[in-house]
Amino acid sequence: GVLAWLSDLPGVLRVLGLAALAVALARPETYRTLRREIDTIDIMLVVDMSKSMEETDLPRDRLDAAQRVIRRFLRRTTHDRIGLVVFGQQAMLQCPLTLDTKVVEQIVTDLAIGDVPELGTAIGDGLALGLSQLRDVRREIGPDSAPAKSKVVILLSDGDTNWVTRFEPDEAARVAKDMGVKVYTVLVGREDPDLFGSMSVNPAALRSIAQLTGGEFFRATDYASFDRGFQTVRSKLDTTKRVEVARVPDKQMFLPLAVLGLVLLGLELVLSHTRLRRLP
Repeated sequence: GVLAWLSDLPGVLRVLGLAALAVALARPETYRTLRREIDTIDIMLVVDMSKSMEETDLPRDRLDAAQRVIRRFLRRTTHDRIGLVVFGQQAMLQCPLTLDTKVVEQIVTDLAIGDVPELGTAIGDGLALGLSQLRDVRREIGPDSAPAKSKVVILLSDGDTNWVTRFEPDEAARVAKDMGVKVYTVLVGREDPDLFGSMSVNPAALRSIAQLTGGEFFRATDYASFDRGFQTVRSKLDTTKRVEVARVPDKQMFLPLAVLGLVLLGLELVLSHTRLRRLP
């Protein structure tokens, strides 16, 4: 009965005290839901993955240079929705618009020549697919995903188009202009002529796309210029208010659990030296 229960009490307190200390050592936390309004724009990254992106006229190769530009950009971009299209002989969607830039960064890091048919460079088709994602955002990622007021494409390529399935680059650029989408082009590759006086890049084509759409032209080797230029332009764009919901740490539970554990063990120690120790 009661006496038996009391005789077991010190042991129960010991178990509970040790359990509380064990949980405290795991340093548990409580979380709370945080809702806040953020200003966003929609950005589609369009990346050339044709065979020519294996050229090593930049450190490592051109694709690696493009990946480094994108990773640097993503780490400096907050709150914007970003998607990814890649193209070679044809264009493919790799990631629809998302606020989760870490997912986009991982996909970019994993890109490799051969992910799309690479024996051709269809810049127009890649740009057109990126534009379609910006236009059809409700259909692609849900009815509650209203398009942003400002939409941007960042096109990374060596600029040398040699394959057309549906769109020439200038045709896709005119579509972008009609949609009010600025295209920022990034040249990936050196502009130095070879022994025969020719270049394996086409900066003029990328400049033309940027100029027609109201964007800007950059070089993959000039990180600082790209960072400054894009952030300056972004600050002038109309943003869209969105509600971001996140679970954030609220309280550390180590101290209260540790105190509870020590109190329980202290009670066990006290009771074990009272008459309870002598109860049958």
